[in-house]
Amino acid sequence: MLNQINLYLQIVEKSSFILGSILYLIFSLVVVKQVGSMTKNVYDKYNSVLIAFSYIHITFAVFLVFLTIIIL
Repeated sequence: MLNQINLYLQIVEKSSFILGSILYLIFSLVVVKQVGSMTKNVYDKYNSVLIAFSYIHITFAVFLVFLTIIIL
């Protein structure tokens, strides 16, 4: 009985980590979209740096999702 409860808790824990990493990926997609719309309206010399950081952010978020699925 205790072994089954432990198994269910592990499934809930793994599912919550995977769901959290997917939500973080969605957040990073929103950040990329917002940075893109900002750079269209606001002209600054640092726009290319912001775009680069947003793409690096989404790359790490995709890597996090794959790493979470592989490890768990």
